Amino acid sequence: MKLYKFTPSLEIAEKISVGIFRFYELTKYIKIEDEVGRSDPGECSVSFPQREYEKFPEKLPTGSFRGVEFKCISTGNDVEYIKQYFVFCMSTKKDEKAIGDSKYAVELYKDNFDLFMQLLNEPFEDSGNPEGRQFFSHGEVEYYDIHNHPKPIVGRMWRVAYLKHADFKYQREYRAAFFASDHFFNRVMVNPMVIEKKIFTKDKKPMGFNLELYVQSGVDDDGWRFLEIDISKFAANISPESSKIIEVSASTV
Repeated sequence: MKLYKFTPSLEIAEKISVGIFRFYELTKYIKIEDEVGRSDPGECSVSFPQREYEKFPEKLPTGSFRGVEFKCISTGNDVEYIKQYFVFCMSTKKDEKAIGDSKYAVELYKDNFDLFMQLLNEPFEDSGNPEGRQFFSHGEVEYYDIHNHPKPIVGRMWRVAYLKHADFKYQREYRAAFFASDHFFNRVMVNPMVIEKKIFTKDKKPMGFNLELYVQSGVDDDGWRFLEIDISKFAANISPESSKIIEVSASTV
């Protein structure tokens, strides 16, 4: 499956193309103000706009407490919870309309993130997790509106970062996400997380290089926190070609 990461600059596109992926804290996209498609105050929540619930109040989801039923306009999480999510946003469609200020798109593949999920979740698999959270996850965003409510996420809490109102459906968004504590963020800022494994050919012969993946954290010039996966050394060994960079124009739609 092909995915497209839209960027405003060639410098960012080149870093991604060699295997450096920066995941920004989800609160960034709640707090920033823009008109190009990045800002969404409803991140990590289910919120129905006024135009919907005033016209179709009977379509609002029903909650109950002590036998008393009520309608829900919005449900969500507080900032302290949301700040644990760090996301890398892409699209399943090669269309510059996904993010309005994009000048470049990097062509990626779903198996990049299958590999990250396999490697990064391994140390956490034995921990008790009845809520269904995942340290690292990826998948398509689920779009909802008042007529099409999102699927329940009980036991699949990792999906809370993959819900968006249908106003953003044109983006055809695909995400990868970390769910990381402040402790993890602070630790890998000083000592990056390193995963190194021997790899073998199909006939079980060891290859001349290892699979190496690094995770580190930082704060950018605007004060936003991020986690960064660096698999560039392995990517260069496994293939001499970087991921394809596409210059965004009307001809790419």
